[in-house]
Amino acid sequence: MVGSAADFGSPSDSSGHSGPGTQRLPLVRVILYLGLAAAVAVIIVAGVQTIRATASLHESQDRTAATFDITTPAPRHLAADYTDRDGRLLADCPSDPQKLLNPDTLVLSYGEDSDLDIQPVNWDDFQKYLAQITGKKVVAQAYTNTVDDVLAIKEGRVHVVALHAADAPYLVNNAGLIPVAVLGYDQVAAGNHLDLAVAPASNIKTLGDIRGRTLTCTRPTSVTGYRAAIAVLLRDAKLRPDVDYIVNYSFGQRRSIQGLAAGDYEVVALSDDKLQSLVKAGEIKSSDYRLVYESQVIPRFTIGYVYNLQPELAAKITEAILGFKNEHASRQEGSEEPMRFFAVDYKKDFEFVRRIDESFDPRLGSKKANPKAKADSSGDGSGDL
Repeated sequence: MVGSAADFGSPSDSSGHSGPGTQRLPLVRVILYLGLAAAVAVIIVAGVQTIRATASLHESQDRTAATFDITTPAPRHLAADYTDRDGRLLADCPSDPQKLLNPDTLVLSYGEDSDLDIQPVNWDDFQKYLAQITGKKVVAQAYTNTVDDVLAIKEGRVHVVALHAADAPYLVNNAGLIPVAVLGYDQVAAGNHLDLAVAPASNIKTLGDIRGRTLTCTRPTSVTGYRAAIAVLLRDAKLRPDVDYIVNYSFGQRRSIQGLAAGDYEVVALSDDKLQSLVKAGEIKSSDYRLVYESQVIPRFTIGYVYNLQPELAAKITEAILGFKNEHASRQEGSEEPMRFFAVDYKKDFEFVRRIDESFDPRLGSKKANPKAKADSSGDGSGDL
């Protein structure tokens, strides 16, 4: 026999009154609905807070980028101390004879490539040749691109300067340097290219694809391993470091490319000559990476004099620079001739170098290098140009 409704938990008993279970069910539903509504409210509030936090983070990143002068690249100009009547982007020689320098002793200051046992310029020979051509005593000292070095040039205590070309625009604009020549072979500047490399299977095809990714650089002092990469991404893809992409450091060319091959890095900024040397040594294969970008050449060394030298003396210095044979210096592999200095047009030939300088002032140091990090044996020290 089929049971009655009461057998199945009917809401009414035999007297027609509601049971206690019926009284509890609506209350349970209300509690559940209220709990669900509270949970939804919490999710909404959390979402709004996340959006606000993200917006605040972006604003903070924008302020940081602006602080380090890497938000809006703008052409840099000669300091107010100088004039440029002919639009050469170089300081004019003073017209007042009282402001001209004609020292009895010329001070030559030059930088060196720490990667090389034999420097690309025989500086001892050049010092003697400069003395021979100018008829002056010449003393030499190291150039390390410090604030004191720049001040010595600006104050006329250093007269002839040889340094990495990427550092020249700052001296041109703020210390009156007149670049005369760059080092090279057969009228072609010896220098390096910036390479931006990814894994062969990476879906990064263009510079714009680096947005939201992590760029691994070598170290903050590197030109091609850091500074040029920041400049290119900013000018060509409108991407700002640590705002539109993240920057970290490997502290070595070998670490960068091997990390890329191992899948540890997404994009790496490299010096092309270091990359090719690793390929030639068999430490990596060309199939271990794919280039997304390769820059034009960045000259390795430039040499010039201060703007306020007596014109006849400046002309003799130029003669010495361009006429120096540079024997007993290092030679490019496969070449029997040493590198020579040849004349350049600062406005034309330093255009890419100025782009690097205009993107940010490297002296601000937007990233601090890890003092405990050691340079690896790939030669990625100050020679990482």
